[in-house]
Amino acid sequence: MLVTDSPARRALRTMGVLREEGGATWLELRTSGTVSTPRTVVRSLASWEDSFDHVSRLTGTTSDDRVLVPAPPSGSMFAFANAHAAHAGADVVHLPRWSVAQAEEALTTCTIAHLTPSMLAALLDRDLGSLRTIVCAGAALPEVTRRRVASAGVEVVDYYGAAELSFVAMRTGGRVEAFPEVELELREGVVWARSPWLCDGYAPGQTGPLQRCRDGWATVGDRGHWDRDTGLVVTGRGDDAVTSGGATILCADLEEAIRSLAAVGEVVVVGTPHPDLGEVVEAVVVAPSSLDLGELRSATAALVAPAHLPRRWHRWDELPLTAAGKVDRSEVRRRLATARAREAVT
Repeated sequence: MLVTDSPARRALRTMGVLREEGGATWLELRTSGTVSTPRTVVRSLASWEDSFDHVSRLTGTTSDDRVLVPAPPSGSMFAFANAHAAHAGADVVHLPRWSVAQAEEALTTCTIAHLTPSMLAALLDRDLGSLRTIVCAGAALPEVTRRRVASAGVEVVDYYGAAELSFVAMRTGGRVEAFPEVELELREGVVWARSPWLCDGYAPGQTGPLQRCRDGWATVGDRGHWDRDTGLVVTGRGDDAVTSGGATILCADLEEAIRSLAAVGEVVVVGTPHPDLGEVVEAVVVAPSSLDLGELRSATAALVAPAHLPRRWHRWDELPLTAAGKVDRSEVRRRLATARAREAVT
């Protein structure tokens, strides 16, 4: 065992992401994207370890806390949550897979939880127990969700990052600003970062969205803009697009527009095959049964270009999630296609 062993390193070793060979140590982590094959990201141990104290300060995590990690450490978000809790000396409750019922039970004793927005939305009508702080990432957090959590007296610390970039920006004092030691730039609407937290690259033979410049800047292609009141707004990956009738629709932009409507909690926009248009845009929302989908469509039409307006609208009780807690777009498409085939038969 290493002389410089630590609780965090032991946790990383247990998770199977710490590599040790010839006196060298490094991390190998799987990405958790929902629309592409997972890749292995290689990064130095220091690119995580040296950020732990920043995260402790910004989230208020101490050895007195009990931390819920609600899914396996198959993606970097939950692997980091495990390692950071070990570094802080906090107790950890691990769930073998995401379960709303098991998470609610764990919150009877947990004071901090690491959740994706979809996980958080699923818990909003449940008993939040002893929860004091939610650390949220993995997708944009709808403002309606943030307000509901605040009304329950729970603090939300949400951040933007990526498996390749680690922490990029975090919300402090109501604004999303650069994470400590991170420089941020927007280049033609794309978020670039330079920091000690960047990865080294992908495993041999693998490629991905990571782009690097010789002067140390890197991006994974996420798009964003600056808002005077809220700071950095990240609207999603530019390659998550639907081509319908010759128009290119960025799903993240459309989802952000729909989320801005107060009655909507979760939403996912996908493209499904269409014989004439190539793809047709469909929107699936998780919203109260009292919400009229026709009225929602009309309200959305006032916010987006006509060619970008979803042609088909659906209300589901919940959205399917990947093992990393993100919306599973592939499963959404599959369910829509299955429903369409069933309708054709009947």
